Amino acid sequence: MRRLLALPVASLMLLATAACGGESDSGATGPKVDMGDDIEGLSVAGDFGTEPTVKVKPAVDVDKAVTQVISKGDGEPVKLGGKALLHLYIANGETGKKAVATYDEGKPVSVEMDDAKFFPALVKSLDGKPSGSRVAVADTVKDLYGDAGAKQIGLKPSDSLVFVVDVMSVTPSKVLDGPEGTEVDPPADLPTIEESKGDITKLSWADAPKKPSDKLQVIPLVKGEGEPIDGAKIVTMNYVGQVYGAPKPFNNSYTQEPATFDVGIGGLIPGWDKALQGQRVGSRVMLIIPPAQGYGKSGNPAIKVTGTSTLVFVVDILGVG
Repeated sequence: MRRLLALPVASLMLLATAACGGESDSGATGPKVDMGDDIEGLSVAGDFGTEPTVKVKPAVDVDKAVTQVISKGDGEPVKLGGKALLHLYIANGETGKKAVATYDEGKPVSVEMDDAKFFPALVKSLDGKPSGSRVAVADTVKDLYGDAGAKQIGLKPSDSLVFVVDVMSVTPSKVLDGPEGTEVDPPADLPTIEESKGDITKLSWADAPKKPSDKLQVIPLVKGEGEPIDGAKIVTMNYVGQVYGAPKPFNNSYTQEPATFDVGIGGLIPGWDKALQGQRVGSRVMLIIPPAQGYGKSGNPAIKVTGTSTLVFVVDILGVG
């Protein structure tokens, strides 16, 4: 099911992989969060999830990383070793001028919270911050990018810089064992789900039309009431995928372990990114995906999917971060 993630989202991520205590807020919900310290001279305006307006007066002058939580979310926290979907905005700390931002491409980046794979200062600063938070981090360019600086985005080693980070989603830690919700009576002509010991093993076609629809179909089987998939999210799920009419699946997580995917950032087949929007934790859905919204004209020979294959999935949504 998984295909390679899209080509690098921005020069920002290329630079990130090449670069090698304040008061706490208990909040009305969730554990305490270290809110960091005010970053002198920095002003950040705008709503979470939209490109911020960043101003500096006077210039931000730091000799090490300083973290300030601009607004605290109420989702699950960033965890070391996990993943996060982040919107990132970098500004020159001397002038406030924007250097680069993921908002330019309209989608966040998927980041492993590992200081061998991402900026160590940001990994440390974001650890424990809840999804839904906007966090500012000021640091020196030299600390983040090394002696060469970041000429590609107009930053000299002697400059300071400011990151504004929106934590859009994290790896779910609250994950169901299976679908939970209200069962929905499906249409009579659906492919039949076959199970063994409670696990889906395959789909059969005796009651299904010989020729599938050429429209994307999203058919609820269990209606969950948990967190919705809304925009870019990290989602844990069980799923089985089978070519329409084929005798056995090309992929089946029920016989292994639940899978965790980035939904809504273009790293999955288009039918999944579209069909899963709005679905809630606890739900089971059947997806019937025409070729154009599957693997396209080239198909996926590795799993014997051709350019004319209609794909059928059954998906249990177990957790949304």
